[in-house]
Amino acid sequence: MSACPQVIPGLESSLSEDGGVAAAPKQARLRELVEEHFPHVWRFLRHLGVPAHSLDDAAQDVFLVAARRIDEILPGRERSFLFGTAHNVAQTARRKVGRVVSCEAAVVEAKVDTSPTPEEHLDDKQACALALRLLDELDEGLRQVFVLYEIEELTMQRIAELTELPVGTVASRLRRAREAFQARFERHRNSVRGAK
Repeated sequence: MSACPQVIPGLESSLSEDGGVAAAPKQARLRELVEEHFPHVWRFLRHLGVPAHSLDDAAQDVFLVAARRIDEILPGRERSFLFGTAHNVAQTARRKVGRVVSCEAAVVEAKVDTSPTPEEHLDDKQACALALRLLDELDEGLRQVFVLYEIEELTMQRIAELTELPVGTVASRLRRAREAFQARFERHRNSVRGAK
């Protein structure tokens, strides 16, 4: 994962348009948001299917939106705002990837070091890749609720607030997402057993 940047280029300058004294508290608040939430937003974007080569840009996009709308972010609701924004950014990033396959990304991925690693590291990497692939196969609405509950450990009430869905719908989607994830995992495990 990319380290939390000290300053994301362009963020604080987007606030300085207000001018001097008025911008200082906004810059301080934005800096706090980045320092506290950047790793969580980055990880959330990854779990929502943003390609690895686009993660840093997508995370920056989330905080650019936050910078523009800093006055609208209610105290105590920062994480909800950022995760809602991240969900929208992830949708856009996945659509872009679906339309255009970046030649540069293909070249970078082709040059990735594939030298052997210790067995435990390899097993962890394979398990993570499998989990991400299984997540990518889930319907978008199911994946969002599943990631927010199982990975980000938000409550159903908090997810309902974030997604603007009734709690019952969140519970239903979570149940269906768990069932779909488990079914996909079982199919994968059976195909591996059958190949042996």
